[in-house]
Amino acid sequence: MSTLKDLFMEIADEDTNQDNRGVEVYADSLKQALELAASELNIDITSLDYEILEKGNRGFLGIGRLPYRVLVIPAEKETEDTDLTDIEKKLAAEHIPQLTRIDSDNIDGAFRIRTTRTGIMLTVTPGKGNGKKPDLMEVNNKLFSMRITSVDASKIESIVKKQSGEPVKIAEWVPNPVYDSTFRVEIPEDEMNVYAHFTPPKYAGRHIDFDEITEALKSDGVVYGIDEDGIRNYLDGMNYNMPLLAAKGLKSRNGKDAYIDYKVRLDKSSVKFEEDESGKVDFKNLELLENVVVGQLLCVKIPAEEGIPGRTVKNRILSAKSGKDVHLYHGKGTILSEDGSELTAEINGQVVFKGGRISIEEIFVVNGDVSLETGNILFLGSVVITGSVQDNFVVKSAGNVEIKGTVQKAYIEAEGDIIIHQGISGREDAKVESTGGSVFAKFVQGANVIAEKDVIVPEGILHSKIDAGNRVYSMGKRAKITGGIIRAGNEVNARYLGAEVSTNTEIRVGINPKVLQQLAEIDKAKLKNDEELKGMELNLKTLTNQKKISKLSEEKEKLLEDLTARSEKITSRLVDINQEQEELKSYIEMLEHKGKVCAEKSVYPGVVIYIKDQRFVVKDEYNFITFTLEGNQIRLSEYEKPDVIDGAPRLGLLGRRRR
Repeated sequence: MSTLKDLFMEIADEDTNQDNRGVEVYADSLKQALELAASELNIDITSLDYEILEKGNRGFLGIGRLPYRVLVIPAEKETEDTDLTDIEKKLAAEHIPQLTRIDSDNIDGAFRIRTTRTGIMLTVTPGKGNGKKPDLMEVNNKLFSMRITSVDASKIESIVKKQSGEPVKIAEWVPNPVYDSTFRVEIPEDEMNVYAHFTPPKYAGRHIDFDEITEALKSDGVVYGIDEDGIRNYLDGMNYNMPLLAAKGLKSRNGKDAYIDYKVRLDKSSVKFEEDESGKVDFKNLELLENVVVGQLLCVKIPAEEGIPGRTVKNRILSAKSGKDVHLYHGKGTILSEDGSELTAEINGQVVFKGGRISIEEIFVVNGDVSLETGNILFLGSVVITGSVQDNFVVKSAGNVEIKGTVQKAYIEAEGDIIIHQGISGREDAKVESTGGSVFAKFVQGANVIAEKDVIVPEGILHSKIDAGNRVYSMGKRAKITGGIIRAGNEVNARYLGAEVSTNTEIRVGINPKVLQQLAEIDKAKLKNDEELKGMELNLKTLTNQKKISKLSEEKEKLLEDLTARSEKITSRLVDINQEQEELKSYIEMLEHKGKVCAEKSVYPGVVIYIKDQRFVVKDEYNFITFTLEGNQIRLSEYEKPDVIDGAPRLGLLGRRRR
């Protein structure tokens, strides 16, 4: 039976057979060099190790090209002690630090043998609690496996017995480049992360010292970001499987831009419409209007941050940009601090956010209905009407409008939001328009509603024309959109679309209704000018033929001149109209494929859906459905719940309701 000593001697004898198996290769790339060497040595490419002796250069357009010069060695040459791995694991696995048994109360003892310039050092660390103590036989076997034989056995026994945890010299170091550890430093082009790659020592070969690493780094120009603690910990761990991050540059950091921290609520879209058990929506406590008092803090300017320059390991400075400043504007009814960083309310009133600035508008309250007793309302602030707006009356506001009752066949216009607690019953003639905000109403019937942002109607939209720059939502328990034309820039989302009796309902999304309106006006102007031009051409032809036969009277001559001038003017106008029409159509073509139509419950036949310029006629009933545009096709998918814009929390189902 072979003894342990015989096994080690056999392995040592194999060393000389592998020393000359490397080849030096010239190639255009490292990959090509390894492929050539694998073919020459008849070894799989994954079993090769290499060292780049000279790095190649592609040159410029082939001029000045230099090949790679690579020393390729079979992997066995670099791991001569591979055959010892299984034996060493059996002899001393429990004393490898990363395999040491550790729990909360018991830690096994361990030992470590490290070769340095000052000698071969043995460190024995005591265990804790019921942890296993280092075994003398295991230490001796490890020494033998490392070919360390000229040691004092009694001294080894004493060190193991004391378990001081301090390194003790047990033998002198005998230099042997074949067995000693080596390393190389890799500095990337960006000079940020410097790695050191190691080959582990063999047998009693010497480990790399801390000073060798730092000296090599400095000789390569690395003067910044050297991780001395990391280097020491890496060398102390003696685990060379992973490269060492020896130095790290500092990345530059651009400063954050200044911004305005608003202390008052500007976004009304996060409101929830709560329903009671019967499905009725409670509009009493919506708090859609943001009221403030004198001295209340409205917003604070958070200043821009300075950029922090970076630095490479070779001490090259990396520039950084400072954040952009932002100006805090103040509007009517507000006070800006001397340093321009804080805005407070000067008067009691309502917050109105327009043109990037906050203003405080005083509120005009109408106690009761807008009727003959009040006349039409025109106010530069916000308006609150505790009653309704009766037929044929007008309410115009530079702020918000809140109506506690209903809107009948009337006209409501506001630059801010319009809130109508009891809905709109317009009998085909009501018009409600928010030129800068959203419209909230309990229901809409027979009305024309226009909003720059959203139209949100919990209890349904019937036979109305709705234009919203962003979204149209009708999500109450009994909510449905039936009849009329509904247009939104981004989304229409309702519980029901159409009706079981196939009521004609047109829904358009994907194009801002303003653009569609502009296109319709251009088409109307084109038709009008075309008709006028055709009528004039007939008169021009008649007068021209008469002039060829006989001289025209002074009156007819003047008419001919006027018609000719008018014809030229209309022709020129038609050229401009055609150009505007083509530009608008091109703009529509360039728009992203945005826009969706969603129905939580049902979409009935009779509904026609347009997404951009694509048309879909609903011929069958669909449930829990979403229509979107992909390419030139309208795609059907699972229903998508509505979201709240500008990063606000999800609006969910716009209040509690049951399916």
